[in-house]
Amino acid sequence: MYKEVLRSIEGVGIFPSISLVIFFGFFIWLVYYLVKKGKDHFEDAARLPLESDQEIENKL
Repeated sequence: MYKEVLRSIEGVGIFPSISLVIFFGFFIWLVYYLVKKGKDHFEDAARLPLESDQEIENKL
């Protein structure tokens, strides 16, 4: 039943291609963002829950 409804919609075949392009675009952007931020940024963020408020304020 659903296949027949989707087949009746004109141009429905382009949606999987658009979804693939959006997915890969987001994935490539995410990899770029993570590489640009660098390892130091994430190591600092990982230590935040273990530090006291005084140590955090001293870094600022």
